[in-house]
Amino acid sequence: MDKADKTERLEVILIYAIIFGVILLINGVVYLAIAKARHISNNPTNQSIEVYNSAITTDIVNTNRNDEESATNSENKIDSEILDKYKELEKEIEELKNALAIQRTVEYVIYSVVDYEGGTLTYDELGGTTKYGIASRFHPDINVYGLTRKDAFNILYARYYLPNRLYKFQSVRIQVALMHMCVLFGNRAFSIAYSTVPKERLITLRDSDADFPVIVEKLRIAFREHALRLGLRNTQYLKGWLNRIEKVFYIG
Repeated sequence: MDKADKTERLEVILIYAIIFGVILLINGVVYLAIAKARHISNNPTNQSIEVYNSAITTDIVNTNRNDEESATNSENKIDSEILDKYKELEKEIEELKNALAIQRTVEYVIYSVVDYEGGTLTYDELGGTTKYGIASRFHPDINVYGLTRKDAFNILYARYYLPNRLYKFQSVRIQVALMHMCVLFGNRAFSIAYSTVPKERLITLRDSDADFPVIVEKLRIAFREHALRLGLRNTQYLKGWLNRIEKVFYIG
């Protein structure tokens, strides 16, 4: 190989080496560009990172605040539920107390009549056989002979107290007086009372009202007059009726 051929060959090798180097350089530049692009896409700039971190911090703070508010709201909700349950329970207790008070009043009113009459069997032409104030002639469906004190209570309750809604009357004294009059005159006792005193006033009347003595006196007179009219045909019972009227409508 002559000198010219060697020189030409070296030139060719050098050219290929340069080309190869340029290719490597270009590849390196492209690779770095791609890597940087990937880095940027996967890792924000510092400013972005700061904004991102700030956003995260804000979210955390807001989340904590929301959690605190949520916890507070939850506690308030629980407190409110407990308060509502307490108020509901308090209302139920009050209703129960009222029901028990009404029951005690009913028992007092009716048993005052039952015990006044007593459990001894008696007989008269007007009412027939009578026990605890239950007369066989006016209650033909009742076996008076086997009547107990509790039976008498139930009968007076079902036939006089409940139908006439005596439980609405504010005055227990008026309740007692009218129940006594029912034993003497049946349900007519309420017609006499309402023709003397307006029904609504009689229901709302309280012992402490200023006109209470006046109204009681009006009732006493009205029932006394009714007894006197009946006594014209039943003189043997008149004294007992009048004595009873005076007792239950007595104003001391």
